[in-house]
Amino acid sequence: MTPGPSPSGSLLMAKKEELEQRLGRPLYLIAESDLNSPKVVKTPEVGGYGFTAQWLDDFHHCLYVLLYPEGQKYYVDFGQMEQLAKAYTDGFVHSGEYVEFRKRKHGATSAGVPGDRFVVFTQNHDQVGNHVGSRRLSSLVGFERLKLGAAAVMLSPYVPMLFMGDEYAKDAPFYYFTSHSDKELVKAVQQGRKEEFAAFHWDEEPPDPQAEETFHSSKLQWHKRTEGKHRIMLQWYKELIRLRRSEPVLQNYGKSSVRVDPLGQDGFVLHRQSSDGQQHIFCLFNLSEKTLTHALPNLATRWEKVLGSKESACLENSKEKVNLLPKQAQNEEELQLPPLSVSVYKEIQ
Repeated sequence: MTPGPSPSGSLLMAKKEELEQRLGRPLYLIAESDLNSPKVVKTPEVGGYGFTAQWLDDFHHCLYVLLYPEGQKYYVDFGQMEQLAKAYTDGFVHSGEYVEFRKRKHGATSAGVPGDRFVVFTQNHDQVGNHVGSRRLSSLVGFERLKLGAAAVMLSPYVPMLFMGDEYAKDAPFYYFTSHSDKELVKAVQQGRKEEFAAFHWDEEPPDPQAEETFHSSKLQWHKRTEGKHRIMLQWYKELIRLRRSEPVLQNYGKSSVRVDPLGQDGFVLHRQSSDGQQHIFCLFNLSEKTLTHALPNLATRWEKVLGSKESACLENSKEKVNLLPKQAQNEEELQLPPLSVSVYKEIQ
């Protein structure tokens, strides 16, 4: 049965079009939704809400727990490599199955929804601001895992979002802060934050959201982007963006052209291809602290490495000795993936 038009979606689209005409430029509406429903980004004509895209929280939760296993106490339903594989190929991980956090079945499939309807990230203001201590991922995991997270996002078939400071591995907290003028509202917010932290059994109290110091402590520290590991991370993001811009395969948002093969619970191989299936890129991720073995497929004459997280320019300690993967590889050649690394190979005909 075909759903009828969505009144709320139609109204939203009408207001959007009116504002676009007034401003003389297109507008993009991004939803922060945890419904796991494709209706959010479908058009009102087929019963959808008409948003341009929505945040893909499931992708974040999968990746976060795999990079930072302690995070499973926040995201109890995540932690398996197969879930991250589904996030890449389908979108929503929870698509109708029972979810412990919600105590019920949750979600619907988004397998047919194009990748450019989803926004992915390693963190956002909610995930950081509501974490105990408002700690960023950069203060929870090592530098190599942080690079893996960046690559997982930037090499995905989705729209990447960088939270303020991600690009240079900002490690200072990002607190929840407010600037309300209503004294009663200020009190309510302050009390609400305390109760929320108590409900999660966190040992420390949250900083006063109304205090100016809470705001100032969250501001960007721009000078760091030219120093040490922060400069290296900035360059890593530039390389990932360059690759995404220069390789047509990485500009294909069709999820049907994406395949992910888990390497047990230690890593995965992300296979991206052009819409006609004629061009291929393989992204070899090792999320473990041991060497993994994987053979490139028999799809091309030769393979050329176009990105590697263990190149000396990408290392926090440039003198660290690493067994680098070859710059070129043959079909079915077995590669030894270094611990905590990602390497990207494209085919050479």
